[in-house]
Amino acid sequence: MAQAVATRPFTGEEYLESLRDGREVYVYGERVTDVTTHPAFRNAARMVARLYDALHDPAKKDILTVETDTGNGGFTHPFFRAPPARSRTSSAPATPSPNGRV
Repeated sequence: MAQAVATRPFTGEEYLESLRDGREVYVYGERVTDVTTHPAFRNAARMVARLYDALHDPAKKDILTVETDTGNGGFTHPFFRAPPARSRTSSAPATPSPNGRV
């Protein structure tokens, strides 16, 4: 059985380099040789690269990533981590709902 191995997310430059793989992209019949520099795609590619760079920024890493629960040392987006279970005695103050219940 294969063992899971932790991987880190791309850096922005690694992401841009991964797009330079010889893919065939055409715009209005013209072949795009490099989507990272073509005016139709470069800004989108740069913005995604900035998101990847943010994952490596120490000031943002704890906000944007959480350790996986697989034990392999990998990271994932906080969205994929289940929220903690709320108890019936919530710490939120009692507020009336639209139907009058508290």
